Amino acid sequence: MINHFSVLGIKPNANEDDVKKAYKRLSNRFHPDKLLGASDDERLHAEAQLLRVRNAYEVLSNPKLKREFVKNFSNVIVTDPAAAMRELWDQFYPIS
Repeated sequence: MINHFSVLGIKPNANEDDVKKAYKRLSNRFHPDKLLGASDDERLHAEAQLLRVRNAYEVLSNPKLKREFVKNFSNVIVTDPAAAMRELWDQFYPIS
């Protein structure tokens, strides 16, 4: 399960304003218009990161979705740590 708080780089007790500021900061950082001199690999990585940032913002900016996420995230028990680590690895180093 993706931790939307860590994607945006905020604490779980962050308010709506903190969520919005983090989203704006990261969406600017990974936006295609800001990557004019970047390589194709860097652009692909930024595109994947921007998608993760958008998804995190979508969940955390909606009070109902945020409540559900916090409830479900708090109840997560990792039954296969190796699979969890592979999922984390794949998030940061996607196979092209």
